[in-house]
Amino acid sequence: MSAALRARLPSWKTVWFQIHWFIGITAGMVLMVVGFTGGLLSYQDEILRAMNPGVLSVAPRQEAPLPPAELIRRIEAASGLRVQSLSLSAAPDRPARAFLAPREAPSGGRPRRDVRQVDPRDGSLLGTPAGESFFRVTRELHRWLLAGAEGRIVVGVSTIALVALSLTGLYLRWPRRVLNWQAWFRIDTRLRGKALLWRLHAVIGTWVLPLYLLAGLTGLYWSFDWYRSALYDITGAPRPGGEAGPPRPGAQAGGAEARRRGEGGRPAPLDLDSAWAAFLRERPDYGTAQLRVPSPGQPLRITYVDADPAHEDARNSIAIDAAGQVVEHRRYGEQPLGHRLMGSMLALHSGSFFGPAGTLLMMVASLAMPLFGITGVLLYLGRRRMKRVARQGVAMRARRRGAAVAAAPSEASPAEPPSLPTR
Repeated sequence: MSAALRARLPSWKTVWFQIHWFIGITAGMVLMVVGFTGGLLSYQDEILRAMNPGVLSVAPRQEAPLPPAELIRRIEAASGLRVQSLSLSAAPDRPARAFLAPREAPSGGRPRRDVRQVDPRDGSLLGTPAGESFFRVTRELHRWLLAGAEGRIVVGVSTIALVALSLTGLYLRWPRRVLNWQAWFRIDTRLRGKALLWRLHAVIGTWVLPLYLLAGLTGLYWSFDWYRSALYDITGAPRPGGEAGPPRPGAQAGGAEARRRGEGGRPAPLDLDSAWAAFLRERPDYGTAQLRVPSPGQPLRITYVDADPAHEDARNSIAIDAAGQVVEHRRYGEQPLGHRLMGSMLALHSGSFFGPAGTLLMMVASLAMPLFGITGVLLYLGRRRMKRVARQGVAMRARRRGAAVAAAPSEASPAEPPSLPTR
């Protein structure tokens, strides 16, 4: 490539700058909405619990909670719906949660699930939590902009844009003195105007860049099926709904024997309360547990969280057959790292994977998303204004040069004889 051609081509920094501002201008509005709503959802459970005493918390009493089978019977009688799963808490002041569906599936679509809070000691249905509809709309706005499948695609493309903005922004603000921490993280409060805006945009962007990359790379899990499938393929983690892992040695024989106990070759009915008692013997120190009501002949599967978990998504699972035998037990801490990460995708996305400090930092970073959109637009408009002023200055200087040339006296004609000097 010739030197003249290289001189006409834009530099790499110019190319990445153009890509950065174009992505920011086009996807910035969506990212501001998605980021701000994500920040509002960070402490959803804590806010709702504080707003709804008597609904999301119950007064501790002396009587023991009802057995799961009786509790399910009372819930179905009171609601007229079928209990699909039941979430129980070991804390005496927490209600149970029942996930309900119509007894008969409607034709031409998926049944709409309903979630009700239940007093675990008498099976009475509690009221609807105040503020729940606000957070539901906020969550739908965060995930698909209240626009269904099309909105989910828009959010997914904008999430890819967030990753691209983070990486191009890091390249553009890479300082000459890389090891100088002040060049990376310090904001000079003496700056004003465009210089202050750029410094806010660049330095605060450096602070939150790891969080934005984490939020973007995990958020794509819910946006695109191909991305989610690729993550499962890379990590080798089991997909939701599949078999969680190999059964415990000797469990297959025990399960087969239990199935043969049924009369006429039918599988023996599962006693829900006996299976729950077997779970309590296995893990008496659980924190919360969710029971999925099994189909005939299937074991009871319980997903539970320890009393002191690494985070709220550090879930374990156990399967108990009709004979009260544990046929499978997957413990979170014993899984490979890739399996643990795939099972903790929401905790990674919200920052709670790293404890309370991670949740707080991710919330602050999410709420700060509009800052980058606003400062980016102001910097963009400032550059447009400077270019316009520069073009006007060039045009004005050109006009002045043209006027000066027109007003200058013309040179003498070579045919004209020079004037004679006077004596």
